[in-house]
Amino acid sequence: MFFSSRIRLKALAQLCHRLATATKAGIEDRKIWSSEAERGSRSQRQMILLISDQLAARKSLSEALPSTGKFFPPLFRRMVEVGEKSGRLDDTYKRLASHYDRTLKGQRDFMSQLSWPLIQLGISLLVVGLLIWIMGMLPINRGAGGTQIDILGVGLIGTSGLIVYVNILVAISIAGFFAVEAARRGVGWSRSLQRMAMRIPVLGGALKTLALSRFTWALQLVLDTPMDLRRAMPLALDASGNDYYAQHGPAVANRIENGQTIHASLAETGVFPVDLLDSVAVGEQSGQLVETMERLSAEYQQRATSAISLLAQLAGYAIWLLVSAFIIGLIFQIFSFYTGQLNAAGKI
Repeated sequence: MFFSSRIRLKALAQLCHRLATATKAGIEDRKIWSSEAERGSRSQRQMILLISDQLAARKSLSEALPSTGKFFPPLFRRMVEVGEKSGRLDDTYKRLASHYDRTLKGQRDFMSQLSWPLIQLGISLLVVGLLIWIMGMLPINRGAGGTQIDILGVGLIGTSGLIVYVNILVAISIAGFFAVEAARRGVGWSRSLQRMAMRIPVLGGALKTLALSRFTWALQLVLDTPMDLRRAMPLALDASGNDYYAQHGPAVANRIENGQTIHASLAETGVFPVDLLDSVAVGEQSGQLVETMERLSAEYQQRATSAISLLAQLAGYAIWLLVSAFIIGLIFQIFSFYTGQLNAAGKI
C-alpha cells in the first residue's frame, strides 16, 4: 500500500552497521533485535519489536522478517535469510551496510550539487510573494474608483493574493512529495515515467549508469552467497532502483531455470550495454563471476559519480531556465503595465 511505512535508507544503513557489529561479537539475535526495538522512529521500533517478539518465541530471523511486510526492502529480507542459513549473517549485514552507504552517498552528492539552484528558485519565489503583497499597498496600484490594478497579471494582489499564492506553492510541494514517494515505492504510473525517462537523450544515459552501478553492486553481492540464481537475479535487478531493468526480473529468472547462462538471459532483455554483457560472459566462462562483477561494480561506481554530476547540472539548468523565464516575464509584465499607464495619461 502507498501509505504503508517503510524504513528510510539512512536508518537502514545505520541498522545494518549495528547488526553487523553485534552479530560479529557473538550476541544472540534475540538480544540484538530486542535492543534495536528501542532505537529509531516510532514505525521502526514497532516493526523491530514484531521481530523481537517472534525471536523470543523461538522463531528464526528469516521466519520473523515476513511479519514486517514491506517495511524492509526485498534485498535486505532475502540476503538476511541466506546469511542466516549459510552462517554468514555478520558478513551479510556488513555487505548490506556498504551497499546502502553507497546508495545514500549518491543521493547526498546529487542534492549537494543541486542545492544552489534550489536556493535561487526559493529566492525567486520569495520575491514574487513580496511583490504580490506590496502591490496591494502601493498608491499607484489604485485605479479609478479605488479598484486595485493587477501589475503582475496573475490575479493575485495584496494579503489575500499572497495567501492564495502560498497555498498554491504548498499544493505543488505536496504533489511533488507524493510523486517522489510514488517513485520510491514503485507505484505503477511512476514505473512508466521511469521507462520513458530512459529514452531521453543525455538524461537517459545518466539514469542508466546510476541504475547499472546499483545493479552490478547488488549482483556481486547476491552471487557471493548460496542463493538460488532464480531468486538472486530478480533481486539484483530490483536493486537497480529503476523499472527499466527491474521489470525483466521474472523473465531472466525463467530463462535461467530453462538452462540459459546469466549472460544469455541478460542479453535477451535488450537493455544491457555490450561491455557489461561481455564482462559477465568472461566471468562465467572463467568461473570468476563474483570477482568480475566486483571489478565491474567499481568501474560503474566511478561512472555513477560523473552521472550524478551530469544529472545535477541538467536539473540546475532546468531550474535556472525556469527562474530566468519567470523573471523576464515579470519584467515585461511590469513594463507593459507602466507603458499602458503612460499611454493612458497621454490621452487625457
